[in-house]
Amino acid sequence: MRTSFAPMEGITLYCYRNAHHRIFEEGIDVYYTPFLSIYKHHSIKKRDIREILPENNSEQGIRIIPQIMANDADEIIWALGELHSRGYDEINLNMGCPVGTVVSKHKGSGMLEDPERLDVLFAEVFDDKITRDIKFSVKTRLGLVNPHEFEDILPVLNKYPFSSVIIHPRVRTQMYKGLPDIGVFSWAYENSKNPVGYNGNIFHVEDYQRIIGQFPDLCEVMLGRGLVANPALARQISGGSGITLLELKDFIRELENCYKVEIPAEESIMHKMKEIWFYVGNLLIQENGQAAEPYIHKIRTAKNIAEYRNAERAVFKNCIIKET
Repeated sequence: MRTSFAPMEGITLYCYRNAHHRIFEEGIDVYYTPFLSIYKHHSIKKRDIREILPENNSEQGIRIIPQIMANDADEIIWALGELHSRGYDEINLNMGCPVGTVVSKHKGSGMLEDPERLDVLFAEVFDDKITRDIKFSVKTRLGLVNPHEFEDILPVLNKYPFSSVIIHPRVRTQMYKGLPDIGVFSWAYENSKNPVGYNGNIFHVEDYQRIIGQFPDLCEVMLGRGLVANPALARQISGGSGITLLELKDFIRELENCYKVEIPAEESIMHKMKEIWFYVGNLLIQENGQAAEPYIHKIRTAKNIAEYRNAERAVFKNCIIKET
């Protein structure tokens, strides 16, 4: 059973993955890229190409699995071949993204609307020899509105030899709210003919232990928001120590330095860092035991680089890591 870092659009870009790997390598077997958009004229955005370049990944000692976003057999087949030619032997298809602009194009979780169309698509994809040369997996939700929609989707997936079916047991309309449907996930786990992975609401070591205790034959546990909120979570799961304030400070610095390579404008970097602080701010309390929110709020509301730097310094001067 491997532990992976989930693809999170706008967050787990190569800058973030490399910074995380340098500080918190222990416990993560593989990182997924945020989805690469595949276009009908057989191309990938230049911005997305940077996510899969060797100098941004394997040459940094990090193993990644590219995730693609496409809903056409020809596009998928081309993408599998293109990525294989670039040295990747495992590729994942996004069938879970709940964002409205994606779903309206029948991509991401929008693909789950029509299981019959899904069957036709995968029949064509798996008829191509490229699927015998690579591992092809899917990351999916249970459906659009009702989790029991998966009772019509899983039989389609069972017809094809996916390397794994990674299930986020929510429906599209939930976005990231509410609880994962463990009942329907359990049914899928028992009835899938392909190896099953789990993703969803793993924020603490106890969450992980509960999932693998209930589903011991999972092939993969994918960590997402919980790992962004606590970058040392995978290390803790593997028996290591929790995050220290010095590590958090080093990670923030490393991440900023990585962003400088990709993003020339300091204010743009500041906005990216604010997003990270939205997650990691919950690790902290004030030295007197009170909530760290007043300090984190100043980071979030900083209007310029000077305000941001001052707010960040105040956090590290006056806050400590919560005991977990």
